[in-house]
Amino acid sequence: MRQCVLYFLLLTSLTACEPFDLTRKNFPVCAKPSADIGITIDRLDVTFFVENPQGDIGAIGWDPGDGRGINRVGSRVTYNYAQPGTYTVTLTLVNSCDDKFTLSRIITVRN
Repeated sequence: MRQCVLYFLLLTSLTACEPFDLTRKNFPVCAKPSADIGITIDRLDVTFFVENPQGDIGAIGWDPGDGRGINRVGSRVTYNYAQPGTYTVTLTLVNSCDDKFTLSRIITVRN
């Protein structure tokens, strides 16, 4: 009797689900992104750019690190700091597979 109940439970649990067909799914194939931070400083104006990009890059974001909440998007951006100082700039790269790469660099700007 026990074998019969176990067999019945196993059989109903296998047939209760809809079959899953992987051939209908399209999974992206991506190489993880990476890069270096390039900078050009002209007093309080700083140009950030992606240097030595590797892998698949879908989106590029920059946080200038001054706490003003003004982030930039793009492979080359120019930012004007409100005052001189030392800041931590952060580059974030993301690809279509949701692989994320983050790199920070400390810079100093002067009047």
